[in-house]
Amino acid sequence: MISCNELVGFNAETQGFTFVEMFTWEPITDTFIWSGKGSSYLLENKIATMLGMPDSKKSEIYLEVEKRAKILERLHKAGYTKFWDLFSMMTKIKKQGLLKIGS
Repeated sequence: MISCNELVGFNAETQGFTFVEMFTWEPITDTFIWSGKGSSYLLENKIATMLGMPDSKKSEIYLEVEKRAKILERLHKAGYTKFWDLFSMMTKIKKQGLLKIGS
């Protein structure tokens, strides 16, 4: 996989999809770069709305994604690689309130 795209629409006239590239693979470092940061329709208009974020703060959803990515990175470095171990730890983290918007 060299990129991950967000599907944002379908044009019936051209029978084509509209998408935005969200993550791009950087082969030199073998990492993915968040190239679509700040331009996600789904994060801003669907997920942020579902989480109850007011329109004036919807851009903060990107900070939330970064926070959760850091949590996952720390868990991985700590050796949490099996599904049920990760699930158990994420449940504990959620109970501590670390997955609430704005925390």
